[in-house]
Amino acid sequence: MLPELDKLISLQEIDLEIRGLMHNQQELPQTMRELAAKLAELQASAAEKQQELEETKKQHRQLQQEMEMLDEGITRSRQRLMEIKDNIEYKAMLKEIAFKEDRKDQKETEILEILEQVEALTAALASLQEEIDIRQANLENVRAEVEAELAAQEAKITELQSQRQEIQEGIPAALLKRYDFIRDKRQGIAVAEVRQGVCQACHMNLPPQKFIELQMDQELMTCPHCQRIIYFVPQEENGNANPAEAA
Repeated sequence: MLPELDKLISLQEIDLEIRGLMHNQQELPQTMRELAAKLAELQASAAEKQQELEETKKQHRQLQQEMEMLDEGITRSRQRLMEIKDNIEYKAMLKEIAFKEDRKDQKETEILEILEQVEALTAALASLQEEIDIRQANLENVRAEVEAELAAQEAKITELQSQRQEIQEGIPAALLKRYDFIRDKRQGIAVAEVRQGVCQACHMNLPPQKFIELQMDQELMTCPHCQRIIYFVPQEENGNANPAEAA
């Protein structure tokens, strides 16, 4: 195999590994952002429940105050009832007391209903808070794992870039420029193996004469379909090859 072609293959292997690591660096934070978004939704829901609970407790306090006022009113009416001598006024006072007692019964029913709401909201809020705590802890664990993974990947990328620099120094500038151009235009794949006359990148057949020339390994050649730089590995060597395959 031509020396410069061998270097291009090695360069592409490194570039593909760097590309994969960089893709992972984009995906890892996305996982963390999704967890954080879900946590924020739960926190917002908990805040709404808390607000609802405060409003319900406020209603309970208001009803309690109204109950106290009714109790005081009933007590005063009963005291006054003992002083009334006129029969008509006496009956009117009894009717007033009955009305107040009926209102008191209604308030007691409302208070019981409000207390049930308070209990239900308190339980729902506690359940939400428990889930928030779990998700918060999970997020912190994931954040630590992501940061560690990102640091490891960044170190690996730095190492690979150093290796890339060494390899590219042995490649003619014009050829390196050509390689970079094709890589940018072809989803990161600039060099492709040809097997049985088929380019393994675009999966198109080479013209028979071109395939024969490729096997002679006398010059750099490109696929007439995808314009990638192509190479051929004899069958006895193919088991050790790492061909680049792409759509």
